[in-house]
Amino acid sequence: MQLATARGQKPWVCSVFYVVDNEYNFYWLSLPTRRHSQDIATNNHAAVTVAIKHDLPVIGIQAEGTVTITNDQVEVEKVATAYVEKYDSAKTFYDRFTKGINQHWVYKLKPTSVTLFDEYNNNDNAVQTIKF
Repeated sequence: MQLATARGQKPWVCSVFYVVDNEYNFYWLSLPTRRHSQDIATNNHAAVTVAIKHDLPVIGIQAEGTVTITNDQVEVEKVATAYVEKYDSAKTFYDRFTKGINQHWVYKLKPTSVTLFDEYNNNDNAVQTIKF
């Protein structure tokens, strides 16, 4: 997933591994020292995009919203479990993360809008936006 943040008038985009819950919240793990994490600390508005189908016709998702750091243990464990399911290489990470050994924080983008761009399944109405 590409994550867009801003510091003053300077935008920044980076790639992060992510998971999504049933309420369209986007989660990623990151160190607080990373540029995007530092940007979020002073401006919690961000946007994300996910390319689902890379060739023509295109399918992708864009979302914008506000970012928080979640410390709720139940939510953190759900995110860590979802990471292991999605990214097989994260199994040792899960143990380290849930034991508090890992230094990554769990970031959560709660969207104010999500836009689906789908030329493959719905070319007549390719852009559909949900506002929250």
